[in-house]
This record gives sequence, C-alpha cells and structure tokens, in this order.
Amino acid sequence: MALFSQPIQHGLQSWLWKSHVFWPVSRCRQMFAVSFGIPKRDKVSYFSFMTSSSTALPVDPQGTDACPSKKRSEVDYEEEKGWDEDAQEIHEEKLSFSSSGGTLKKQLINHTVSRHKFANVQPPERPLHAEEWSRLKESFQSPEIFEEVMFNSMVRCNSPIDVAKSLLTHVAKSNGDIGYNLLVKYLALCVQQGKTSEICDLYDILKIRFKILESGAYNLLIRGLSNSDQWRMALTLLEEVKRVTVPSRSNYESCIKAAGRHQEMTLACELYHEMLAKDLVPTLDVMQALFDYSRGMKDPALQKELFGILLYLRENQIYPHKTFIRSIKLWFESIPGKKWKGHLTNIKDSGQCPVCSHQLEDSELTEEEYNNLRERIIRDVIHGTDTFRKTSPQEFEAFQTFVENRLPFDIVIDGLNISHIMPRKVQCEN
Repeated sequence: MALFSQPIQHGLQSWLWKSHVFWPVSRCRQMFAVSFGIPKRDKVSYFSFMTSSSTALPVDPQGTDACPSKKRSEVDYEEEKGWDEDAQEIHEEKLSFSSSGGTLKKQLINHTVSRHKFANVQPPERPLHAEEWSRLKESFQSPEIFEEVMFNSMVRCNSPIDVAKSLLTHVAKSNGDIGYNLLVKYLALCVQQGKTSEICDLYDILKIRFKILESGAYNLLIRGLSNSDQWRMALTLLEEVKRVTVPSRSNYESCIKAAGRHQEMTLACELYHEMLAKDLVPTLDVMQALFDYSRGMKDPALQKELFGILLYLRENQIYPHKTFIRSIKLWFESIPGKKWKGHLTNIKDSGQCPVCSHQLEDSELTEEEYNNLRERIIRDVIHGTDTFRKTSPQEFEAFQTFVENRLPFDIVIDGLNISHIMPRKVQCEN
C-alpha cells in the first residue's frame, strides 16, 4: 500500500532493526524475516507465524490472495471502554485442544479465570534484559500466559513504550515470533500514548503478515490515527473495514471528529449521514464535536446540518448534558452576521423560560397521540412480529378483558406468565 511504503526511521521498524530481532526484507516480497544475529541475509529464516485468531490470516509467501468471509466481532461500542478492552476483544486467546467439547469448555473457563486472577500484576518500571524477563517468567505462577498478563498490566498502568519493547524483544528472541495478540496489545499501548509512528509501523507489519484484521484491531488503528496528523490514513482504514463488514459507530465517530478537527466539515457531515444510513445511533459526544468545530463558519448548508441535529434531539426528547449545552450556546453566538445571545438558566415547573419567557412544549402525550401509540404497540408488537411472541391470541384477549373490566389503572404490567411459574399450585383466576 503506497501510504505505508515510506520507512519510519525512529519507529517500531527502526527499533526492531537495531535490536536485531527483525530483518526487513524487500517490500515487494511483503514479508518479514527474523534474525538471530546472523549477518548474512540468505541465512535468515522467515516467520512461521501461528495465530490464535480464526480471522487473522497469515500471508502466503507465494502471493495467494484468499479473502474469506469474516464474522463481525461483537464489540460494545456503546460506551467508552478502556484501551485494554479494545485490545482484549480480539485476543482472548482461542486455545486448541484435541479433547472432548466438555473438557474444552472447562479448560477454556479455567484459562479465563486464571488470567483474571492476575488483574493486579504490576509491570516493571524500566526496560528489562532478556535474562531478567526469563527469570520473571520462571517465577510467575502461570508462565503460559505471562506475556499476555504482562501486556494487559502495561496497558492498564500506561507503562513506558520502552518497557513494552523490551518484552517484545524477549518474546521474539525466545520464540522466533511475536503473536497476533501481543502485537495488538502493544498497539493498544501505542494508541493510548499517541505514538503515531509506532501505530503506522504496526499497521504495516500487521497487514504484511495478515490479509484481514479483526474489528478490535481496526478500532485501535482508526482511533489512534484519527487523533494524529496521519488522520487521512484513518479514512483509508474505514474504507477497508467497509469491504469486510459494517464499520462500528466508534469507527465513524473517530473519523468524523478527525475531519472536524481539521475544518473539513463537509466530509464530517457526509460521514455523519453515512453512519445514520447504517442505523448507527450517534452519541452526544460526536454531536457536540460537530458544534465545536463549526464555530464561526458562515456556510448555510452546515448551519442546516446543525439545526437538523437540534431537531433530532427535540423529536427524540434527548436532553444534552451541560457541556454539550455550552457548545450549542457558543456556536449560536459565533454565527457571523447574527447577534445570538445565549444564557444558561433553570426552567420553572410551569415550563416557562425565565430569560425569554418562552413556553416550552409539553412532553405529555395528547389523547390522540396515546391512542396512536397504543394501536401501534398492539398491532406491531403484540399481534405482529416486532418481538418474540409467547402470548397466544386467546391469552391476550383474556388479558384485555381483565383490564377493561377493572379500569382505571395508572400502570399495567403484563404478567400473563406469572401464573405458570409454579405449575403445581392452583392458578390465580385474577
């Protein structure tokens, strides 16, 4: 890929060269070699990489270009997970056993429990030599997950990059390879610290060794690059994700903020609408960013977009937090040629604004609105297929009769199945 063809002298690749761990081969081969202090290039052996991930595929040295279908990883983008969790999503190590399914499940559970047991392990404060890492691993209670636990702790404690590099050096010299999960955990640490050159190098290495990355790795790459001067590379990665699956909300919002930060508001709005078209609900955070980056701009089309966001908030009764409110206020006051003046105030119980005396809309439903809502719920949810149905038409009719004969109610709880919880007891007639 042309975007990544230029070597970064002070990044990860430069460090790997100096530490004699990796020996970069010609770009046209798109492979990396591992060196153990052998000076002659023709004696250097290539990686024999084995991944624990089913969707991270090693590159065929002969250049085959198989691109299998990829199941979308289940990542919770709803709110803001820690850096370690982004990395954790893809590298929950998938162990390979020849035992029966029950034994496999038990071993996998034990593996997960043992990993969580070391959640409070503290990483070294300085880079260690290979001998020091070896001694530390030997004294560790579960040596088979030592590197994974140590990298998790480095991300949690935001350890210096040099400490992580020293562990990578030790792993490469010991195993002749660095696993996919460790590379992505190292990527999480680089993103956390804004190490742009290392992020670019890691992307280059990962793409050379794998045809497809998992969504968690793309999340980290897009987030890290969108916060740097290489933010357009994040757009390239977004397009790459689109070819495999639907990008996440986090992917879109990182790119939207990056475009807005560089005053490319047309691009930001295009990405925003693209996200909405894919049924991804925007967060208040990205809406606030659009207002923040649009201050002082006279573009009528941009103003229309922002008024559309305000209308969206109003129609869906979404109440922005105080920081977002301040951003809206500052945007109105910055519109060229206008003389808006905003005030932060408290609305009275009467619904009247104490500053401008405007009467706010009543949020209570009218009788007509309530009846329309009631009919839609009965038609689409109970009689229809909007939800998984367990209620038969006869049960629902009996429930309606019960409610109508005992009006009025303030609250009605559908508890038709409660009477079936204790099958040996006499069912309640009411």
